[in-house]
Amino acid sequence: MIDFNYTLLIQFFNLLILLIILNFLLFRPVLRAMGKREGTINSLTDRIQKAKEGTGTIEKEYEEKSREKKRPIMANRESTLAEAHTASMHIIEKARAELSGELERVKSEIEGESKKVFDSLKTDVERLSKEVAQKILQRSLS
Repeated sequence: MIDFNYTLLIQFFNLLILLIILNFLLFRPVLRAMGKREGTINSLTDRIQKAKEGTGTIEKEYEEKSREKKRPIMANRESTLAEAHTASMHIIEKARAELSGELERVKSEIEGESKKVFDSLKTDVERLSKEVAQKILQRSLS
C-alpha cells in the first residue's frame, strides 16, 4: 500500500516549485505571445473589414460613374436605332410602292398577252372546227 511519509511532502513541494518556475518561464511568456498574436489578428481583421467597406463604396461610385458615362452613349444608341428604324420603314414603303406599280404593270401585260392568246386561240378554234366539220361531212363549208 501507499505509505504517507515525508517523501510525499517533498514531492508535493517539488511539484509546486516546478509549477511556479514554469509559470514564470513558460506559461506567462506563451500567454503574452498569444495575446499579442490575437491582438494583431484582431487589428488585421478590423483593417480587412474597413478595406472591404471602402471597396464597396468605391465599387458603388465606379458603377454610378460608369452608368453616368453610359447614359449619353445609350441615348445616342437609342436615337440612332430610331433613325435607322424610320429609314428602314421609309425604304420598305418605297419598295412596296414600286412593287405595287410593277405588279400592276405586269398584270396589265399579262392581261394583254392573255387577250392576244385568247384571240389567237379563238381564230384557231374556228379554223379547226371548220376543218373538223369538213372532214366529218366530207364537203366544203365555205
